[in-house]
Amino acid sequence: MARPRKSDTAAASSSPSAGIGGLSGWAEMLGEALGRGVARGINAGLGSNSPVSAPSYSAPLQVGVRRRGRPPRAKVAGGPIPLERRCKVDGCANEARSKGLCSKHYQAERRRILAKGKSA
Repeated sequence: MARPRKSDTAAASSSPSAGIGGLSGWAEMLGEALGRGVARGINAGLGSNSPVSAPSYSAPLQVGVRRRGRPPRAKVAGGPIPLERRCKVDGCANEARSKGLCSKHYQAERRRILAKGKSA
């Protein structure tokens, strides 16, 4: 003789959502809780003395934007750059950083050499 099956009410009573009416009752309870939380947030914002204003989008966000290459060296407030540290190009008063050239003239020379190598 087969054993009688357990009733579905015993299995349902052990689930956490059984007292509310199953999954639909749980979803309804969750929706009400979310609605109360949103309403609380709106009321808290409206209760402040400052008027609610739309966010300003005048300047684009620059999050995570970095310049490529070596960072510029901090300039010393001790006056002009000594002659031995200046760029070797006539008329340039920038500080030499590599091979006696400032960053601007070094890059220009590098591009000139690369262009000459490609055309040959």
